[in-house]
Amino acid sequence: MVEKINKILLIKLGSIGDVVNTLPLVNALKSGMPEVELGWLIEPKSYPIVEGHRSVDRFIIHRRSRGIRGAGDALKEIRDFKPDLVIDLQRILRSSFFTLFSGCRRRLGFDWKRCKECTWLFTNEKISPGDPKAHMVFQYLEFAGYLGLADPEIRFYLTISDRDREEAAKLLLQEKIGKGFVALNIGAAKPSNRWPEEQWAELAALILDRTDRAVILTGGSEDSGRGSSIISLVGNEDRLLDFTGRTSLKQLGGLLLSADTVVTGDTGPMHIASALGVRTIGLFGPADPGRTGPFNHLNLVVRSGVSCAPCGRRTCPDLKCMEEISAETVYMKIFPGN
Repeated sequence: MVEKINKILLIKLGSIGDVVNTLPLVNALKSGMPEVELGWLIEPKSYPIVEGHRSVDRFIIHRRSRGIRGAGDALKEIRDFKPDLVIDLQRILRSSFFTLFSGCRRRLGFDWKRCKECTWLFTNEKISPGDPKAHMVFQYLEFAGYLGLADPEIRFYLTISDRDREEAAKLLLQEKIGKGFVALNIGAAKPSNRWPEEQWAELAALILDRTDRAVILTGGSEDSGRGSSIISLVGNEDRLLDFTGRTSLKQLGGLLLSADTVVTGDTGPMHIASALGVRTIGLFGPADPGRTGPFNHLNLVVRSGVSCAPCGRRTCPDLKCMEEISAETVYMKIFPGN
């Protein structure tokens, strides 16, 4: 007899994009098992984008910067939560530590072929073998199927608060920009996913020369140098604005909601924009868009078509897969037929 599940703990610590792609599973579990209390172990970098999410009853924050103390605090909260089922979606040794020592008898994970760092050793239940090249949204949803929730509707329910929208609107108002601009999200955590600054500048110049749209550069504080470089390459243009490092994660979401189109590499804000339903054009080189592309806008992905891509490498001495994506090609994707 299968024991009743009262509490489920999801372990998904990682990147912003991975966290966003987990939301359809979260919503499927809450919709299909509304009586179950759903917890989520997450790290501070990604937590702000899902803070207060309607389908999660409790977030447990693993503050990795605090070392052993941070891990101990998180583990104590997990044991206080007393989950009946732990689902390890992360598949790395760090997530396996929390899975193994959660105090939970049922520990569910991916099939061994899709695990990393031998993490299949730390779970005692596995979902059926599946396609490792399927989009991660579908791979995560396999856990819902394992629990008897067949063919759930795919919903993100990623919401931006009124306050964050207002803060984004204030930024636009200060610069006398309304809705209908093109956002160029110029950064990416992985160097190999970054489009060259010269091509971002060429794309911005094409938009400014051929249309009446404003162009806004977005990204984190770590992208501010790239933003300044792009502004310098294009020259002084009233309709070209650098917003890198000027917003929180959810304020960035509020900003993107006002854009006509977002152009971005494979990075967290790409997934945020697509989940929010904003028209999102993803520029892909070494990453496989079929697996990690903007889920709602896979038809808008731009690739160079070089034979070595996708290779999945984090760094590369010859990034021709990104460099050979032309600004003109991206422009025509933004404004087809123009």
